Amino acid sequence: MTELTANSSATSAPVSRPNGESPRSSEHQEEDKISNPDDWGHQALIARPKIRLHAQELRHPASSSFFVLIPDLASVLDEALNNIVQSLYTSPKWPSPDRSMKSLYKDGPRFRPSMPPTRSVTVFLRDFGGVAYTRGIELDDDHKEIHLSLPYIQHCTSSKNSSPVHELHGVLTHELVHCYQHTTPPFAGDGGRKIPGPPGGLIEGIADFVRLKAGLAPPHWKKPQSAGERADKWDAGYEKTGYFLAWIEDVWAGRGAVGMVNDRLLRVGYLGEGEDDGDDKEEAQPGFWESLFGIGVADLWEEYGKWLDAGEDGSRDHEKARGNWEDEVVNPEA
Repeated sequence: MTELTANSSATSAPVSRPNGESPRSSEHQEEDKISNPDDWGHQALIARPKIRLHAQELRHPASSSFFVLIPDLASVLDEALNNIVQSLYTSPKWPSPDRSMKSLYKDGPRFRPSMPPTRSVTVFLRDFGGVAYTRGIELDDDHKEIHLSLPYIQHCTSSKNSSPVHELHGVLTHELVHCYQHTTPPFAGDGGRKIPGPPGGLIEGIADFVRLKAGLAPPHWKKPQSAGERADKWDAGYEKTGYFLAWIEDVWAGRGAVGMVNDRLLRVGYLGEGEDDGDDKEEAQPGFWESLFGIGVADLWEEYGKWLDAGEDGSRDHEKARGNWEDEVVNPEA
């Protein structure tokens, strides 16, 4: 097994590139932070994680292919992390101080970004079926592992219908989202407190939403052109849910909407969308989606279908329901 370790930084020298030999160690400075708010107001700051690479099957032909296709893994993951910050941890610019807080939330999604304290990401090149998966280390979930399938890398290099570099960048971006997205509040489970988690399809959909926004959609993804071309349900996951989330952000609510979904999972949890909604559920409280976007997810799914049937250039001028984003602005720690 060969291991490469690097503390990734945007301003540091690139990771050593193997040329038919085992990867060499390269140390980088860790002080650099991701921060480029531009015309945005709130953007998360985060120290870039330590990056490790474990190549466990160097004799597998896909191992050498990986080093040729991804000669600088740290830079690829740095770019992916920048895309995660832009898509999930950047809130639109806050208006001037003379604007009232009451009217602030009506203009679009607002939230205070809070990224998880991921300290390291280890990429494993292994011989197993499937594409890739991500998990946290049992003793310390701040350290993440991305397991990448060598047979899938080999498939990418032999496929005539895909760019292997484009595909690997997309897969690594998707998996890195799982290292940085929120699913439940940190207080979930304290004192026996029940906080439901989101459906798996939403978790995977958010990861593919980031991949889509990064321009890394593979050729086999097909954006639905009508309601009939959608999946059977909104949480089918992956790109099917990813395109739905993109519609919520691009059409229904505005930029930052999916980041706000992710943020609400951290601060509140996936409350109000099932029978087991925790011990603190109160009657007449809006559900998770309605509290954010004014209507429930089933109605959002229906609106998405109507928009698809009307065509992207079609006119559907109507008053949109809006969620209560004031909670995210005035009481962000709720």
